Formats: sequence, structure tokens, C-alpha cells
Amino acid sequence: MIAWMIALSLMVIQVLNLCTILVMIFRRRDEPIYIIAWTMIMTFIPFIGFLLYLLFGHGPIIKEKRTFLDAIEEHYYQQAVDSQLEMMDSVSTIPSSYMSLIKFNLTYNRSILTRHNTLEYFSDANDKYERLLSDIEQAQDTINVLYFIIRGDESGKALIKTLAKKAREGVKVRLVYDDGGSFMTPSSVFKPLKEAGGTVVKHYPAKFKIFTLNWNYRNHRKIVVIDGTIAYLGGMNIGDEYLSKNPKFTPWRDAHLRVKGGIVQLLQLRFFKDYAAVIEDISDLNEVESNIERYFRSVSLDEDETFMQLVCDGPDQKTDHMRAAYIKLIMTAKKSIWIQSPYFIPDSEFLHVLKIAAHSGIDVKIMIPVIPDNHFVHRTTTSYIKELLEAGIEVYFYEGFLHSKIIIIDQEMATVGSVNMDVRSFSINFELAAFIYNDTMAKQLVEQFKLDQKDCRRLDFEYEKSKSWFMKAEESVYRLLSMLM
Repeated sequence: MIAWMIALSLMVIQVLNLCTILVMIFRRRDEPIYIIAWTMIMTFIPFIGFLLYLLFGHGPIIKEKRTFLDAIEEHYYQQAVDSQLEMMDSVSTIPSSYMSLIKFNLTYNRSILTRHNTLEYFSDANDKYERLLSDIEQAQDTINVLYFIIRGDESGKALIKTLAKKAREGVKVRLVYDDGGSFMTPSSVFKPLKEAGGTVVKHYPAKFKIFTLNWNYRNHRKIVVIDGTIAYLGGMNIGDEYLSKNPKFTPWRDAHLRVKGGIVQLLQLRFFKDYAAVIEDISDLNEVESNIERYFRSVSLDEDETFMQLVCDGPDQKTDHMRAAYIKLIMTAKKSIWIQSPYFIPDSEFLHVLKIAAHSGIDVKIMIPVIPDNHFVHRTTTSYIKELLEAGIEVYFYEGFLHSKIIIIDQEMATVGSVNMDVRSFSINFELAAFIYNDTMAKQLVEQFKLDQKDCRRLDFEYEKSKSWFMKAEESVYRLLSMLM
């Protein structure tokens, strides 16, 4: 009887695996490497492999909730995009070297070009936190906050305390945090803000306190919008480790922006779209719809003339906007491509265009951290080093933890955002990045890159020779699985 039950169970598992593989091939039409990897997992660890697929293999399950925000995107966004495309060739203030990328982001990503923007760059979280809390303290009307990680430590409690104070003063405060990124943060941390009248919402919370079928799809964006006039975006979450207070990850380097101008409206819209997707009761959005001017302020022409586009992406989109925009950005380069990322796990196309650029004589530099915060991810990252070196790409190990997510092209334009150079950011997470067409900001990022180089070890083929057989074996296995996670 026991043997019969085991045989039946194995048969059921094999049927489930086969059905899953057929769905991937004929219904979803996934990439061949993706199908092959999942087939191997379900073959070698059948039952566990099927469970892993339920958690990580499907697209996000999203409840359709239509709001006025969708109408803004579908109608007014498209009108703005069409209008900008018509006038693009007649705008003499936009350098021709930017034009191709701007048009691509307009047509492919519907990324409106904003003109009057003032930027402030932070490479150190101490400066960013101080400026952020000061801006929150001075808020008069509304504060909207979205973070992937908010720790329950000193930094997290300081943010919540300041937000709660403003809520008690009558400022409308909304906070969204990702339940996966903030999984270890007790809900009690947010209690003071809730008691003060603020709204606190989790992004894709775990059901049964264990998992949800959307667990793999995390909101990795970092957005703060204050009074509809000041906004923050970039790589820094809220936690003491960002202040280099964790000895394991010291020194910590990052990149974040404080912005004013037209880009703020786009960040405000992105916040409300994310907020609407996870709140149960959308009645709060009725107030937003009836008070549009309260949240979407007119752009002051006194701001600097810095052209910017905001590119957003997520698994709820049919195409990989971010990956395509970054590939187009790299293809635009004539002289140099400098990249900083805590993780470097590219797909074949992204890696291919970098190699082509390097073989074309373009100066390609990639900086990654020597300190791993995730062994699996770090080993997968190091598996690419030999290929990069063989293509003539310079690879640097930052002697600390580098969390900065930037690309600098020809020292003229750059991106700063939440996007890591890996498959997860390109295909799985909800992400955003600012495309900045301004050589002043680009040169500021270049100077920081050069400063960081002083704290780096440039890798060569001796590094590859020093790898143990076990490390190479880890790299090979993890690299195969990286396409899934």
C-alpha cells in the first residue's frame, strides 16, 4: 500500500511538472534558457522544484483596480508623448547626442521629457538622511513615502517619529513599504505613525506570515514626495547599515538624488500608482482626484534647465522597459561607459552590447563591491569577471560595500535609480531610474567614480587563476539558477 501511494505521488508530481513545462513553452512562451533551467530543477528535485516554481516562476497575480490614475497615464501621458515627439527636432537646446535615447524612451517607455529640474546628489547616507528629515520637518501639506527597506533600528525609528510628528500637525502622510524587503521589521515600528493619523500600507504582504504567490515580486523603488514640490529617488533605503554603522558593510557607498521641478510630478504619479495597487480601499484616491493641484504642482521655471526622463518598470508590464532603456543607453556611447552596481548578473544581450562597446574602443569600466551581502548573488557576479576582462572591460572591486546604481555615458549623461545590473531588477522587481541629460551632473558622478577608484582593487587574470575549484563550481551552478531568481 505504501509503495503504491509513493508511486502514485511521484506520478502526480511528474504530471504537474510536465503540465508546468508545457505552459511555459506553449502559453507563456518563455525564453529557452528559462525553460531549460526550470526543467532541470523540476527533474532533479521534482516536488521542491514545483513549489519553487509556484513561488518564483509565474508572473505576479494582480487584482485589476481601475482608477483615474490609469486614465492620466493612458490619455494625458500619450498626448504629452505625441506632442513632445512632434516638437523634438525643433528644440535647439537639447544636444543631438541625447536625441536618439530621448526619442526611444518617449516611444518605447512613454517617458515624458521634463526640462526644468534642479538636482542635488548624495553619495553618503548621512547627508541624505539629514536633508530628508529636514525637508519632512518643513512639510506644509502632504508627504508620500515608498521604500523597499525600512529597518526597525535608529534610522527607521527616526523617520517614523518625524513622519508621525507631521501627521499630528495635520500634514497628510502616506507610507508604503515592501513587506519582503522589510520582512524583519516589526509592525510595531510603524505604530506611532498610524496612531498619529498617517496611512501605512505594505506592498504584497506575506499571507499566513510565510509567503504569498507574489512574494518574488518586490517593490524595489525608493520614492519620497513632499508637498508635491520636492522628491527623492535613488538607491538608499532606511537603515543604519546605510550610515556605515554595520561593521560588516563598512564603508557603505551609495547614490541618491533630491530633485525639484517637472520630474517631481512623474514621481508623484508613480507613487500613487503603486499606492493604488496595494491598498484595499481606493476611496482615499477620490480626495486626490478632486484635489489634483494639491499633489501635482505647477513647475517653476526658476529651476535649473536640466532635462530628465523617468523610466519605470515592473513585472506587471509586458515588456522590459528598464533593460531596453539601459541597452539603448549603452549603444549611445561614443567614448565611455562607467557602471557602478552592487550586483552584476546580466542577461546575454546586455552582456553582449557591453562587449561590443569595449571591442569598439569605448572605455568600459564596471565597479562592484568586494564585500558580499548575499553569497549566492556575489558568486554569480564573480562568474562574469573573466568574460569582462577578455573583452577589455576594466573591472574594479570596491573595498567596502558599494550600493550605488549608476551608469555614466561619455561623461555627458547618466542614470541614477534603484536598478541593479541584474536579471531581478530588469525582469522581476518594480524599479525606476532617472535618465539625466546634463553634463554638469554627469561630471559630478564621474568625480565620485574617480574617488571611489582610489578605494578599489583593479582585477586582472591573476584573480581568475586564484579561484579555487569549489568557487568555480559554485559560480557555474549559481549562474544557471540566476536566470530564475
